[in-house]
Amino acid sequence: MFGATLSESLGSLLAATVAFAVGSSVVLRDRQREVFARFGAFCFALGTFHLFRFFLGFSGVHLFGWLADVTSLSLPTAADRFFSSFLNARPSRAAGRLRVGLGVALFVVLVVGLVVPDLATRPAWDLVAPLVWAYVVFGLLLAAQRLWRAGRLREGTATAERLRYLYFASLLALAFGSVGAFGMGPVVTAVYLYFVAQTLVRERLLDLPEVAGRILSLSVLVVVVTALYALLLSWVPQRGGSALFLFNAAVASFAVVVLVDPVRTEIDSRIEALLFRDRVHLRANLRRLRQALQRVLSPEEMTDVVLRELAASNRVTRASVYLLDRTGRRLVLAGYVGPVPPPAIDLAVARPLAGRLLAKGAVVRDVLERQRERAPQAAAVELDRILDHLREYGASVAVAMVRPSDPNTLLGVLFVDDERMLEPFSREEISLLAEVAAQAAVTLENSAAYEARKERDRLAALGAMAAGLAHEIRNPLGAIKGAVQVLEADGSTSPSHREFFEIIVDEVDRLGRVVSQFLTYARPFSARRDAVDPKDVLDHAVRLLAPAVRDRVDLDLGGLEGVSIRADADALVQVFHNLLLNAADAIEHGGPSARIRVSGRRVGGEGGAPANVEIRVEDDGPGIPADELPKLFVPFHTTKPGGTGLGLPISQRIVETHGGRIEAANRAPKGAVFTVVLPVSSPAPRAEPSAKVPS
Repeated sequence: MFGATLSESLGSLLAATVAFAVGSSVVLRDRQREVFARFGAFCFALGTFHLFRFFLGFSGVHLFGWLADVTSLSLPTAADRFFSSFLNARPSRAAGRLRVGLGVALFVVLVVGLVVPDLATRPAWDLVAPLVWAYVVFGLLLAAQRLWRAGRLREGTATAERLRYLYFASLLALAFGSVGAFGMGPVVTAVYLYFVAQTLVRERLLDLPEVAGRILSLSVLVVVVTALYALLLSWVPQRGGSALFLFNAAVASFAVVVLVDPVRTEIDSRIEALLFRDRVHLRANLRRLRQALQRVLSPEEMTDVVLRELAASNRVTRASVYLLDRTGRRLVLAGYVGPVPPPAIDLAVARPLAGRLLAKGAVVRDVLERQRERAPQAAAVELDRILDHLREYGASVAVAMVRPSDPNTLLGVLFVDDERMLEPFSREEISLLAEVAAQAAVTLENSAAYEARKERDRLAALGAMAAGLAHEIRNPLGAIKGAVQVLEADGSTSPSHREFFEIIVDEVDRLGRVVSQFLTYARPFSARRDAVDPKDVLDHAVRLLAPAVRDRVDLDLGGLEGVSIRADADALVQVFHNLLLNAADAIEHGGPSARIRVSGRRVGGEGGAPANVEIRVEDDGPGIPADELPKLFVPFHTTKPGGTGLGLPISQRIVETHGGRIEAANRAPKGAVFTVVLPVSSPAPRAEPSAKVPS
C-alpha cells in the first residue's frame, strides 16, 4: 500500500491542513454553486487521505494506512465529478460505471485483507498495492484528460488556453504530488489545490509568476504569524502552568486576528512591487489618471490624456475611446492606441453590448466566454454577439462612460487590451479602469454643461444686441413703409411707380420678418412642458397650411396612438409647420403628382433603452444637394430666394430643448426626409395646441 515515514507524515499534515482550509473557504464562499461544492468534496477527500497518512506515520498503527488506502479509492470519482462540473459537461456513464465497479472491487479486496490478516502473507497479495496505486493514478489522469479534450473543442478561444494550462498543472501535480515523490508530494498537492481554488474564485487564469507570488506572500504571512505566536508563547516557563499558557495563546490569537489583514496587505504590496512592477505601474497610472481627469474639461483633452497614460503603462497594446455623437445613435471614434479600430459603433446594431455595459459597467471577454459555456441557447446567442463586438473593436475589456445624472445614457466606451496576455487585467485593474471611465463621464457631462452655458451667454449677448438693432431697424422701416403707402394712395402716381412702391413694401415686410426671426433665434428658448398628444400637434400644423398644400399631405399617425410627450405644443407646431412649408416648396418642383407624407411611430423602450417618438416628414421633391446637407442647420444659410436661413436652426433648438433631435436626409429615388425624435412620457389626455405660428 501507500507507505509512510514520520518525516513524510509531516508533509501529509501540511497537505491535509491546506486541503481542508482551501475546500472550506471555497464552499463557504458560495454554497449554491455546484462546481464549488464538488471542488470542496474533492479537497475533503484528499485532505482525509493525507490526514490518515499523517496518523500512520505519527503512530505507526497500520489501521490508518488501511483507511488511507480506502479513502484514496474515492479520489478518481471526486476528481471526475469536479472536472465535469467545472466544464459544464455530463460525465460519461459507461466510464463512470467501470470506475465505480473497479473501485468497489478493490474496496472489497481491502476489506477482506483487513478481516483476514493471513492473506497479507501470501505472494499474490503483493499485487494489491500496485493495483490500488494504478487505479488511483490512472483514474485521476483520465479525469484530467477531460480538460484536454474540452480545450480542443474550444480551440481558438481564451478558454482553450485556460483549460490546457489547468491540464498541464494537473499533470505536474499528479507526477510530483504522488506520495513520496522526491519527498515533496504533499507540498506539491497543497500548491496545486491553492492554484485551482484561486482560479475558481477569481474566475481568471493565474500565470505562473502570479501563482508563485501568491504562494510566496502566503508563506511570508505564515512565517510572520508563526513568529508572533512563538514570541508570545515560547517564554512561558514550564512551571507557569496551563492557565498562563492559555492566557498567552489567547493574547497571541487576538493579536493575529487584529494584525492579519494589514500585514497581509503590506506583504502582498511588497511582493507585488518586487515581482510584478508592470502591474503596480499600471495601477499607479490609473489612479493618477483618475485624479488628472478632474482637471480636464474638453472631450478632446480627456481622450488624449486617457490614451497617453494607458500607452505609458506598457500594459496596454490596444485602446480606443468612443464618444456619443449629437444624434445619440452612434458612438464615434475619438482616439486610439495600436491598430486602427472601426470609425463608429451603431448603437442599434451593438445593442447587446450597450445594454450589458449599462447594466454591468464593464464587460470582460474572458468572463463572457465562461458564461457562454454554461448559458442556455437563447442567452448564448446574445453572448456570442457581444463577444463578436469585442473582437471587432480589439478589446478584452470594455468599460462604460455613463451619464452621472442619468444612468440609462451611455456617453462613451473605453476599450482596452493587452494582446501579449491571455487574461490581461485583474479584477482590481478592471475596477480602476471603470473608475477612470466614470471620471471621464463626469468630464463629458461637465463639458456639455459648460458648452451649454457658453451658448446661453452667447445667445444672451446676441439677444441684447439684436433687440437694440431691431429697434434701430424697425423704426426706419416703419417710416419707409408709411411714406410709400402715402405716396401709393396718391392717385397722381403712374402705374410704373405703383409697381415700384409694391416692391418697396414687400421688401420692407421681408426685412421685418428677418428681424423677427433673428430676435426669435437670439432669444433664449424656455419651453413650458405639458402632456401633449403628438397627433394633435401634427393635425394642427397641417391645418395651418394653405388648402392647396393641405390636399397634398398624407397622414399616417396610427403608430402614435396612445403615445404622450411632455412638450410645449405651440413650439412643436412651429417646428412641424416650418418643415411642412419647406416640403411644400420642394414638391412645387416635383410635378403635380408629388406628395408630402407625415408619419409617426414609437421606437425604443426595449431592454432598458429609452422610449422615443419618431416623426418623419417626407416629400417627393428633388432632394437636398449633398454639399448642402451639412449646412442645413447653420444659421443664416439658405438656398431659397428671400429665405432668412433661420427656420431650421430655430426648429433644431426647439427640438433639442425638448431633449430630442432633428435630422435631414435624402430619400431614394428622390425627395427628402426630415426626422424628429422626441422622448416619450406616460400617456395623457390630448391637449389641443392653440398657438399661432409666426410668419
